[in-house]
Amino acid sequence: MGRLESLIVGAFIAILVLVCLFFATWWLSVGIAPERYIPVCALGGFALGAVLDVFFVARWTARAYRVPLLPLMLLSVFVSVVTYAVFMGVPAGILVPGAVAGVYMGRRLAFGGSTGAAAAKTIRRTGLFAAGVIACAAAFSAYIALRDSYAGEDLGRMFRLKFMVTRPMIIALVAIGGPALVACQYWLTTRAARIAYGAQGKVETDAR
Repeated sequence: MGRLESLIVGAFIAILVLVCLFFATWWLSVGIAPERYIPVCALGGFALGAVLDVFFVARWTARAYRVPLLPLMLLSVFVSVVTYAVFMGVPAGILVPGAVAGVYMGRRLAFGGSTGAAAAKTIRRTGLFAAGVIACAAAFSAYIALRDSYAGEDLGRMFRLKFMVTRPMIIALVAIGGPALVACQYWLTTRAARIAYGAQGKVETDAR
């Protein structure tokens, strides 16, 4: 890993630790700690993340492309949940962590020396995983929208629309927008992985 890449990866890991611990301690404290202490718990998680960054971020950066895949998959799901919450239930925001997952996997493959069909297969699996995550988020949003009689009003307020969002519009959005998001996520993730891998023509598009 070059120096510039090491700096970028290290900065990304440091921010990721801060964000994850902030939200994890916030959400875990709900229902356990008194409401007035929930912000304190969240800030405590953020502070803990800062301490961990000081002592461990260099070590984590050095091992960034050798972490087992299962913890990374769980981390990706958690980050997607955080993104979903930040975007107030709009699954489109999850496109971003999906693309980041593609970049990471592309660099991991390049760093590990994977070539040809094996790299192409891993990239496709990464795309399918990211598409599956956003599909779950889109399905959950669709379920909420179709059950909530005020969903149209909520959407109008959220996006400051100047027209009334009707139920047929919501049904059309669910029917068209959901599959479109899944397809977009797959394309974006695999494309990001190929670019990060340095892949134009290097990764086979058809693993046999």
